[in-house]
Amino acid sequence: MTLIKHCGARAVTWGELDEMRTPPATATWFPLPHSRVLESVVQTLDQAGFQIRSMELAVTPDDARFFGTLQLQAHIAPGVALAVGCRNSVDKSLPIGFCCGQHVFVCDNLAFSSDVVITRRHTRFGQAHFGEAIAATVAGLHEFRQNEARRIELYRTTELARDQANSLILQAYERGIIGARLLPDVIRQWRNPSHPEFQERTAWSLLNAFTEVLKDRQRQQPARAAHETITLQKLLDGTYGIAAQAA
Repeated sequence: MTLIKHCGARAVTWGELDEMRTPPATATWFPLPHSRVLESVVQTLDQAGFQIRSMELAVTPDDARFFGTLQLQAHIAPGVALAVGCRNSVDKSLPIGFCCGQHVFVCDNLAFSSDVVITRRHTRFGQAHFGEAIAATVAGLHEFRQNEARRIELYRTTELARDQANSLILQAYERGIIGARLLPDVIRQWRNPSHPEFQERTAWSLLNAFTEVLKDRQRQQPARAAHETITLQKLLDGTYGIAAQAA
């Protein structure tokens, strides 16, 4: 995956993150170095037995905001693996964040789940609280992985009639998940998928029609794309009771 190439943002290495300057703390704000946030995530995953397949790291032009996506050696379903994302800022624009979801290899996109999303403010004990939250979250990733496998299987086996798909696409537009500019692209992807794997008329194919269109957003605005896919999954889960069945 390629992460963030928006408004001059650039891909970086972990070594480059180590060299970036972090502003001094104030009485109420205690910024964390980007590299320390990444280190906390990687160490916690390693201790829980999750191997990292690859990672993509990027920062904004002023080095103030950092985003990372880590692909794990954790199979969920054919063509789908577990992925985690992390973020940080040293300009008070973003809290420290961590989320988890699925990486669909066939069309190289991400869909994050609302089941595992945590944020912590840059307070005096922010790093400790973030580390504790990540540890607790990663400890539950094995169960999350199993639930995601069941969820994907339900998506794959939930058939959609034409009117049902049209209704869901319209609801996604009305709820602001997809804008007017991208709406025709979603309709086109649903009716004529770019990938033959999504020819079947199922909830899985519809989800991937959206994430295929949102790939550019994932590269340019990963936080926004994660929010959109989380909201989209809630819509699909709520319509067909998939979340309850997968739990």
